[in-house]
Amino acid sequence: MQTHPFSRPFDVSRLGDGNTRHEHVEATPRECDDLARFLGTVAVRRLQAEVALTRRGRQVWAEIHVRADIIQTCVVTLDNLDTALDEEFWLVFDPDVRPSGEFDEPLSLTDDDPPEPLVDETVDAGVAVGEIVALALDPWPRRPGAEIDGDFAAVESVRASPFAVLKSLKEDD
Repeated sequence: MQTHPFSRPFDVSRLGDGNTRHEHVEATPRECDDLARFLGTVAVRRLQAEVALTRRGRQVWAEIHVRADIIQTCVVTLDNLDTALDEEFWLVFDPDVRPSGEFDEPLSLTDDDPPEPLVDETVDAGVAVGEIVALALDPWPRRPGAEIDGDFAAVESVRASPFAVLKSLKEDD
C-alpha cells in the first residue's frame, strides 16, 4: 500500500465544541517532488493551504483553501502546461466512520458527502489537501487552442482489426 507523500496530522482532542483551530500547511520542495510523482504530473512548484478545523459535537469540520502551482503535460502537444489551482473544500471527519469507510451507525439518506474517518482524534490535513489537488486537476490537460489533427476513421478501422494495417500494406504493393 502506497502511503501519501504529504502528511500534516493535527491532534483535535483538545478542540472544544464550537472552537476553531487555524493552521497553515505548506509542502516542502521534497514533498512537492513526491507529490508530483504521486499525482503523475511533471512538477508541483507550490502547494499551500489554509485549514480551519471546527469541532461540532463529535465531528470535526474542516474548511480548506488550497493554492497550488503545478506543471502538467498537454495531452495533445505533450508540452508542459502551467496549472494554477485555487480551490475551497469542506470535509467532515467523524469518529463513527471506520477507516474502511463503513459506519458504526447508519448514515442518513439526506447526507450528500459521507464524512471521513476521525481516527484517534487526529485530522491529517496534508492528506486532505493532496486529495483535493488530485480531484481538482484536469485529468486531460490541454493547452488552449491545441487540437488533434488526423483522420480518426483510419484509426478506428485499425482498432477493429489489428491485421488491417498488414492488409493495407499488401494492397499498396
